[in-house]
Amino acid sequence: MQPAKTLDASSLQDQIRGRLEKDILDGTLSPGMPIDEKALAASFSISRTPVREALLLLSARGLVDIVPRTGIYVRQLRANELVAMMEALGELEGVLARLAALRIGPALRVELQRALEGTAACARADDAEGYQLANATLHDVIYRASGNPFIVEQAQTVRLRIAAYRGRMFEKPGRLAASQREHERVVEWILKGHADNAAEAMRDHISVGGKVFADLVLVNKLG
Repeated sequence: MQPAKTLDASSLQDQIRGRLEKDILDGTLSPGMPIDEKALAASFSISRTPVREALLLLSARGLVDIVPRTGIYVRQLRANELVAMMEALGELEGVLARLAALRIGPALRVELQRALEGTAACARADDAEGYQLANATLHDVIYRASGNPFIVEQAQTVRLRIAAYRGRMFEKPGRLAASQREHERVVEWILKGHADNAAEAMRDHISVGGKVFADLVLVNKLG
């Protein structure tokens, strides 16, 4: 019988980081919430060293705050930081849409059309929760079609950092229908191979969403 394989330190760090990122993305860990390093280590049945290293990586990415002699917390962003990140996301996704228009292949063309049908169905049903998931799927197809994993990583990091604050964005009356119309323009230009138009449509899409987002942050004091 061969001995059981053990995970190396980097694999453990990746697992812990992945768990925390998922919990931040789905709202299990909300901004300002403390992270119990000891409990996290116990849940993985490991020492606290790889947990600490994973937390240091998340701190470097701006997802957690490590406060000496106080604790570790999910990063809580100020309103101006959130608005700035939406601006950055618009530029990043504009570049990705441009690249997708130039590089998308047959299989991803089909995926993109299906993803658009998915957002359309949720918009017609006024299903904000379903639309949020379908929206993520559509943007993921565009990311993959871009063929540039480095820019994708930057966009995903921004999306992860603002995820906890964006959950209510699609609840504004009329936002689902408007977002769907914006998606249709983005997809149209990508499928036609019009790179500049695709980039502009995507920047407009994120910009409009950002204005809705800013209203929620400022009016409802989400920041």
